[in-house]
This record gives sequence, C-alpha cells and structure tokens, in this order.
Amino acid sequence: MLLQFITQQLSKAAMLQKGAEYIRQLRAEREQLKEDMASLRQEIEGLNAAISNCQSMLPATGAPVSRQRAGKMRERFDEFVRIRTLQNWKFWIFSILFEPLLISFNSTVSTASLEDLCRTTLLWVEQHCSLVDLRPAVLNSLRYLCTATDILSDPSRLPEEATRAVTSGDSKNAPSRAPPRPPPVQ
Repeated sequence: MLLQFITQQLSKAAMLQKGAEYIRQLRAEREQLKEDMASLRQEIEGLNAAISNCQSMLPATGAPVSRQRAGKMRERFDEFVRIRTLQNWKFWIFSILFEPLLISFNSTVSTASLEDLCRTTLLWVEQHCSLVDLRPAVLNSLRYLCTATDILSDPSRLPEEATRAVTSGDSKNAPSRAPPRPPPVQ
C-alpha cells in the first residue's frame, strides 16, 4: 500500500509536471502570438500610411481619363456622327461645333463614381459652357468649316462634302485639304 501511495504521488507529480510544462508552452505560444500581432499591426500601419501617401498623389478629380477610354469615346462619337450625317448632312456641321466640347468633357469629367461624375460634370459645365467660353470655340469651329470646305465659294457642295467626310473611313482625311480639327475648348 505504501508503494501504491508513492506510485500515486509520483504519477500525480508527473502529471502536475506535464501540466506545468503545457502551461509554460501555452504561455510561450501566447507571447509569440502577441509579438506576431504587434508586428502585423505595425505592418498594417505602414501599409495604411503608404496607401494614404499614394492617394494624396492622385488627382482630385479621380483617375485621369485613359487613352483607351478617350479613344473609345472618339470612335463612338465618329460612328454616331457618321450615322446621323448620312440621315441628315446638317448634323456634320453640328458635330464640328460640338467636337471641342466633347474633347474638353472627356478630359475633365471623371467617371470613377456617380458622385465624381456629377461633381466633375457640373464643374465642366461651369468652366466650358458659359457664353464667354463657347464663343471662341464656335468661332474656331466655324473657321475650320470655312477653310476645310467650299461653304464660302460653293455652299451647294456642302451636303456632298459632309457625306464624303463621314464615309471616307478616316475623319481626319475628310475633306482632302482639311486643316487640323478645331482645338478643344480651353
């Protein structure tokens, strides 16, 4: 019985020893996890600071218009002008007047979000659609029309020239002696 008592004591002592070792192991793991968490928090703070720094360098109006988006807009505009001009040649004249506004709209308005779209569209209207801004744009467009077509010398040819301008395949080649397109609204 004494032997059994000693054996029970030893086995309880061994169990307590193993329990103590397990507790030490758990505490060590907990400390390691705390260190890992602190390290990750510092990394998160560093990444957030880097993100904030990058965001502060972005333009206030959102991401600039990509060349691809501007090119797509140009393709859609040219196709729309072609279709409408073939229905009514006078639309070509309207497109010449409108094109500088399209260019300025495309370079000013941000579509990053609905809020940005509304805000930058209103800003564009204020900056580019007042009479003071539209007069020079219309004058440049009319000057282009007068030098690129025979409207002054033979106005009866204008319908044919408008149709040729949109069916030539490349609007830059229409009419053949056409100067550069009118400059965008400033």
